[in-house]
Amino acid sequence: MSRKSSLGRGLDALLARPAAESLSEPTPTPTAPRTLPVERIVQSSYQPRQVFAPEALAELAQSVRDKGVLQPLLVRPVGDRYEIVAGERRWRAAQLAGLTEVPVVVRELQDREALEIAIVENLQREDLGPLEEARAYQALADQGLGHEGVAQAVGKSRSTVSNALRLLTLPEPVLRALEDGEISAGHARAILSKPEADRLWTLDQVRARGLNVRDTEALQRPTKAEPAPKPQTARPWRQLELDLSRSVGTRVRINGSAERGRIELSFGSQEELDRLLGLLAQSEEL
Repeated sequence: MSRKSSLGRGLDALLARPAAESLSEPTPTPTAPRTLPVERIVQSSYQPRQVFAPEALAELAQSVRDKGVLQPLLVRPVGDRYEIVAGERRWRAAQLAGLTEVPVVVRELQDREALEIAIVENLQREDLGPLEEARAYQALADQGLGHEGVAQAVGKSRSTVSNALRLLTLPEPVLRALEDGEISAGHARAILSKPEADRLWTLDQVRARGLNVRDTEALQRPTKAEPAPKPQTARPWRQLELDLSRSVGTRVRINGSAERGRIELSFGSQEELDRLLGLLAQSEEL
């Protein structure tokens, strides 16, 4: 039986394996459960779930008070304690319910095996948050598995694993908004599809405008408008300026209107000024 097919059978198939068996071997007779004091059991550093809803935990605690812990926890020995591999919610609920002992199945497991089982248990029993799922896949990838290996280990498609891992590349403010429930996984994927420089701007728009996922997908950052060219000021005297310039041999500029204005003559030296003054004197004599 392949690893993928054995994990696909569910947590019961994993609980049935004895300590010395690898995950890829056939399933033998189940390991017998036993009880352990709750204080001898510790949380696992490989627990994918980081948030335990208080309301759901209280409901589970009430069920434990009424009927006990029906499904044994899966634990592994670590020193003089036992680390939870699967069943942390039941362990927490048992403590809330006032139980001093819980049923367990003890297995010798390597870190990678413990991580795989913890992920599968969470995926099958209850939904992980999108970031919890992505970080769990990343933890498996850090054990030396590629995306395909992670997908086989947890019974998911490679594209599902790859898309989940891509969420971890989002800017930290987007990750916090997703983790806090301020935006949905759909929003996060829409933000991820934007150019990197526009992702924080997109998050700001989602917050400020209350955009849904479809609106976020369609959102485009407006480009900066090019400044309109300044209109050329019409010069009604242009032709007269050219005619006068040819007549006096220097640049002439006319400012004003037909009723009032001034004529400017340019000169670049004392000789040029004397020449223009001579022309003006001749025009007065005429």
